[in-house]
Amino acid sequence: MQVSDLLTQYQNNLSSGSEVSTKTKGIEQLVETVKQLKTGNIFEGTVNSIRGTQVILGLSSGQNITARLDAGLSLSKGQSVFFQVKSNDGEQIRIKPIAMGAGQGNPTLMQALDAASLAVSERNLNMVNAMMKEGMSIDSKSLQNMARQIGSVPGSQPETIVQMQKLQLPIDANSVEQFENYKADRRQVLSQVQDLVAVLGESFLDDAVDTQTMVGQNNRLVAFFGDLSMQEAFATGEAVYAEEMLPAEGQESVDLEYLSQRAGIFSQTLEDMDAYEAGTLGNSLDQGTFADLQNVLGQMPSFIKEHANFFTAEGQLLPQTKVDAFLQEVSVFLGQNAGRLSKESVQDLLRSKGYQKLFSDLVTKEWTVAPQDLPKEHSISHLYEKMSQQIHDLEQLADKFPSAKETIQGTANSLSQNIEFMNQLSQMYSYVQVPIRLRGQNVNSELFVYRNGGRDKGADDELTAFLHFDMDNLGGVDISVKMLQKNVSANWYLEDADSLTLLEENMHLLTDRLEKKGYTCSMKLEQDAKKIDFVEDFLKADQKSSGEVHRYSFDVRA
Repeated sequence: MQVSDLLTQYQNNLSSGSEVSTKTKGIEQLVETVKQLKTGNIFEGTVNSIRGTQVILGLSSGQNITARLDAGLSLSKGQSVFFQVKSNDGEQIRIKPIAMGAGQGNPTLMQALDAASLAVSERNLNMVNAMMKEGMSIDSKSLQNMARQIGSVPGSQPETIVQMQKLQLPIDANSVEQFENYKADRRQVLSQVQDLVAVLGESFLDDAVDTQTMVGQNNRLVAFFGDLSMQEAFATGEAVYAEEMLPAEGQESVDLEYLSQRAGIFSQTLEDMDAYEAGTLGNSLDQGTFADLQNVLGQMPSFIKEHANFFTAEGQLLPQTKVDAFLQEVSVFLGQNAGRLSKESVQDLLRSKGYQKLFSDLVTKEWTVAPQDLPKEHSISHLYEKMSQQIHDLEQLADKFPSAKETIQGTANSLSQNIEFMNQLSQMYSYVQVPIRLRGQNVNSELFVYRNGGRDKGADDELTAFLHFDMDNLGGVDISVKMLQKNVSANWYLEDADSLTLLEENMHLLTDRLEKKGYTCSMKLEQDAKKIDFVEDFLKADQKSSGEVHRYSFDVRA
C-alpha cells in the first residue's frame, strides 16, 4: 500500500508558490508527521471509504490520508487497521496492514513504549504484550531492560526472551535455542545420542576412504566407547601378520562350499533364538540383523577360525557372545589384518546392519543408566559428567574423520548444549532427563519435581504425578496419578481406541501387583490424548504450585 497523493499535493503547492491556506497548513502538519515515520513504525487508521484501489484512511488526529491498495489486499469500510511502515524515502511511503495479536490493539501498549522512548514496532508491541501476559511490570525501566535482552540475541522471538526472563533463566544464543527446543518437544537427550550414533556410523560409508583409514576410524570409536586399549585399537597396518593366514593372491578368500554347508544349520539356529542375557548378540540383534552379521563374517573365514569361542563347531555365530568382547576382537583382527583384507569385505562388515546395531548399543550403553543403578548416589550426575567429558573428547577426535568432521562436531555440540542447558535448569528447578537402558530398548525419561515453597512433604500430603509415554505400538499415553498414603488413583488418556481396549483387558495385571504391595487402586481409562507443554505444565506451574507434584515423561517402545 502506498501513501503518495498527500505528499504530491503538498509539494505541488510549494513549487507553484500558491498561497498556503489553513487547509494546506493542516496538510503541512500531517505531511511532516507522516514524513517522520520510520521503517518499522506502526500507526492505526480507520478505513473511511474504498473506491477501487483507492482507500481513505482516518487517523487518530482526525485527519485523512489517501492510499492506493496493492493487489491481494482486502479491507472493508469502517475497519480499524494497524499499519506498519515498510519504507519512507521522503517522497513515497509504503505501508502494510499487520495482524495484531490479542491485546496489541490496546493503546496501553503504545503508551508504555512511548514512555520508555521505544519505537512502536510489531516486535516491541509483541514484547509488551508478552510481558503483560506474564504479569510482569511494563514501566519504562523494565521495558528498556527487556528490549536490551531481546536485542542481545539477534533473531530471537520476544515471547521467548520474556518467558525466560520471567523464569529467571540465563539468556544467551545457546540457551535461547535450547529453550525453544524444550518448548517444541525437541529436548530428548537420548534422541540426540541416537542422532550422534547415526552420524558416527555413516562415517564408514565414504567410498573414497581406503581400507586402513576405515579400519582406523572404526577402531578409534570402539576404543573410545569401549574398554579396548588404544594400543591394540590403533595397530592398523603395523602388526606382524601370520604367514599361514595369507591367501595366494594377498586377499582374504571366501570358501563358498564351506558357507553352503553351514546354511541349513544356521537357519535352524535362528529359529531357536530366544531371549538372551543383556549385552549379548542375541539380545541386541533380531533374526534379520543377526543373519546379516553372520553372512558378512562368512567372508572372513580366518576370523572364524581364530575366534572359535564365538562360533559353534559348524561355524555358526553364538547368540550368547558378549557384544563388548565381540567388537573388541573384531577391532583387533581388523587392525592386525587391514593390509590383507579386501576393501569390500571390510566395508560389508562395518556397514552391515548387524555391526551398526552393535556399535549403536556400545555407545548408548556408555550414555545410559541401568535401572538397578538409579538408586545409587550420584549415578545421574556421574553419567552426565562422563557424557560431557566424552562429548568434548569426541569433538577433538572428529579431526580423524575428515568427511564427517563438521557433522560430528555439530551434532556433538548440540548434545553438549542440551546438557548444559539442563544443568542450568536444574539450578532453579528440580528437573533432569534420565536416559535409561532397559532390556531390548532404551528409554528417554524426564523427571519433574514440584515443591511447595521448599516445604518438606508430610505423611498426609497428596502426591500428584504426570507421566507421558510415546510408544511405537500404543501411541501417545498420558497418565495422571494421585497418591495419598497407600491410596492410588490414576486416569489414563490414550489417543488410540485399540490401545485403550488392550489396556482395559490387561489393567488387572498392574492393579494386582500394586495391591500385593499394599496399595488400594482406582484406575480410569479414556480415549483422549493430552498434550503436555514443558513451559506451562512444568516451569510456570512450579512457580505457583500449591502442592508437591512429580512428573515423569518417557519415550518408550511397547
